[in-house]
Amino acid sequence: MVVLSVIGGLLGAFHGVWAWRTRLYPRGRRGVALAVVDATWSLPNTLAGAVFLAYALARGNEVDAAFSRHRGTLGLRDGVIKGFATTVGPVQAGIAMGVDDHEAVHVFQARLFGPGYLPLVVLNWVVATVLPYWLLYHDRAAAPIDGVGAYFRRGVYPHCWHEEWAYRRQGSPPR
Repeated sequence: MVVLSVIGGLLGAFHGVWAWRTRLYPRGRRGVALAVVDATWSLPNTLAGAVFLAYALARGNEVDAAFSRHRGTLGLRDGVIKGFATTVGPVQAGIAMGVDDHEAVHVFQARLFGPGYLPLVVLNWVVATVLPYWLLYHDRAAAPIDGVGAYFRRGVYPHCWHEEWAYRRQGSPPR
């Protein structure tokens, strides 16, 4: 338990340093509320985001301070997964991809669902993979499932609840 507390403290400090360096949270009540939510209810997502941030920085990615300033989302210039912007907790990789509103939905979802968010995402991925309910309404003509890669890229991924919600806000699923 002590080891986990130390690791959590270090990750929290890492997030805190970047939040301070980029002036991550807006001034006023909204910024205080976002910081409190990230440090309490959504703490597992914030810590996962800190791990994601450390990984991205170790691979040569860079934080965009101008993008991050007062936004409540720490923006990394490049994506971590080729062709995709990716958001973990309050950390968004791939800000140059033009899907910031879509990724902002994921930050909101993490804050809304708190400690349940990541388990719900993983559970939905597993269910959508093993029991492809989405085949009942999937547009086979626009996004054919013609192989294992397409099954995940055009099938499982865009039909998970958190992605369907985000795609309603901005963008369209991979074709």
